[in-house]
Amino acid sequence: MKWVDTHCHLQLIDERLDSENLHNIEFLIIPGVDFESSLKAKEISSEIDLESYWSAGLHPHDAKLLNSQKESLENLFQEADLIGETGLDFYRNLSTKQEQIENFLFHLEYSKLLDKPIIIHCRDSFQDTYDQLVEFNNPSSIILHSWTGGRKWTKRFVELGVYFSISGIVTYDTAKDLQLSVKEIPIDKLLLETDTPYLAPVPLRGQDNRPNFIEHTAMKISNILDIDQKKLSEITIENSRRLLGWQS
Repeated sequence: MKWVDTHCHLQLIDERLDSENLHNIEFLIIPGVDFESSLKAKEISSEIDLESYWSAGLHPHDAKLLNSQKESLENLFQEADLIGETGLDFYRNLSTKQEQIENFLFHLEYSKLLDKPIIIHCRDSFQDTYDQLVEFNNPSSIILHSWTGGRKWTKRFVELGVYFSISGIVTYDTAKDLQLSVKEIPIDKLLLETDTPYLAPVPLRGQDNRPNFIEHTAMKISNILDIDQKKLSEITIENSRRLLGWQS
């Protein structure tokens, strides 16, 4: 059974993955978190022996670096398959709220200008993320990466037609709200991810995550939705292709 890993930071792990780490992967997306990691994502995507795509972006933690990286990122946006990882993180606040919003809007503008999907990090910032998306009204595909919102926010974001990418968090015993919210996601807007090297799913929690671990997340979602894993594989592959602009 094959899966699409829509968020996999291969440039943040020390070793190159072997075939065992990728045996169940249809294709994957390698997101950048700053200029240097975006360049590395591009390099790995061109070298890896697997269908892959890459994105260029500046993570909200480093939004304070936008002015120094803006021109370099603008150039990379032209080549990248997707824009991001961007968004808002008001949990750690490693950049100010204003810096994060400015950085978010910068990415939204280029996603709209270039008609490329955008990958959004959203932590403790559901209202502000929602407000920015409503105000900006970006027609390009929007991916809410490692979605952790409960049923209320899932229902609200559903109205915006976004994609929800579910990570290994959904397998945790503490993620009851997320498990319930998965049932609110339209099946044609559901995506899977690992967020490698972070957020390894149960029963591998605590290890460095790898793309092949995605099958544990898929199994959990299959159980939650009471849907056959083979069918879930087909649906999520089709969804992933569609967000990249492939016609079904």
